[in-house]
Amino acid sequence: MDTVIEQKRAELLARWREIGDLNSVSALMGWDQSTYMPPAGGSARARQLGLIQKLYHERATDPAIGRLLDVLQPYADSLSPDSEDAAMLRVGRRNYDRLTKVPVEFAAQMAEHGAESYDVWAEARPDNDFARVQPYLEKSLELSRQLANYFPGYEHIADPLIDIQDYGMSAATIGPLFEALRRELTPLVKAIAAQPQVDDSFMRRAYPLTGSAPSGRSHHRLRL
Repeated sequence: MDTVIEQKRAELLARWREIGDLNSVSALMGWDQSTYMPPAGGSARARQLGLIQKLYHERATDPAIGRLLDVLQPYADSLSPDSEDAAMLRVGRRNYDRLTKVPVEFAAQMAEHGAESYDVWAEARPDNDFARVQPYLEKSLELSRQLANYFPGYEHIADPLIDIQDYGMSAATIGPLFEALRRELTPLVKAIAAQPQVDDSFMRRAYPLTGSAPSGRSHHRLRL
């Protein structure tokens, strides 16, 4: 690897590392929302996640990354397709080309809506209040269709969404897979449901942290 290629590769990796860090921040904030975040923080968290997604998308679609990929393409072509660098640059190009088709503001809107939807679902779930969640589901469907339409030429509108999550797959390829799973799993689920309820009271008892707890020591309850 000559010096110029080595420098360009290092620059590209530095940019991707920053992009990955933003993605990790988003994931951490999402985890916090679903675990310890105070309930009243939902609207602020949605706004924050929208901002993080905007920053992520702006950096991930920076034209400078496209130029670096162009410079490094001859280097990638000189490698075995199975080599680490060749695979890294191939997938990096694929992701860059995909992300540049989606406007930054739309990506931020989807992230913010996702966080808002989760917050409403978490509040509505204990009461089984589907009516409260329905408008958010309808908006999710609308945004998903809009996202798919940034990738014209599909056979099924779900194809671009499936491909984003599982590259190379489509509605036509996963349909038979799920049909086979349904055929085999449905009888299994019915057989399990027909069995008597097991005694699971042990999961709802208080237990000492270690061994026998002295009088006055707090006990922890197993939570699922």
